Amino acid sequence: MTDHYINHATGGNIINNKELENLIKDIGDDDELIITFEGADADKSSYVLSLLEENGFEVLPKGGHDNNRYQLVARRSKN
Repeated sequence: MTDHYINHATGGNIINNKELENLIKDIGDDDELIITFEGADADKSSYVLSLLEENGFEVLPKGGHDNNRYQLVARRSKN
């Protein structure tokens, strides 16, 4: 199992949509993808959420109260 992290919250590791599309093709059944956004930018995650779901991922949104971060935790569906 491998964890993949993308952090849109700090300006580091910002990835464009095409790069994200290419990355999710390489994520295996036992891998996990965690994408972090600033809490105020959570509404900008809708495209990413749709892209993940369209590519067979189950996505768990998580919001943090302490650090004002919003995460999408994604794993491939086992269906």
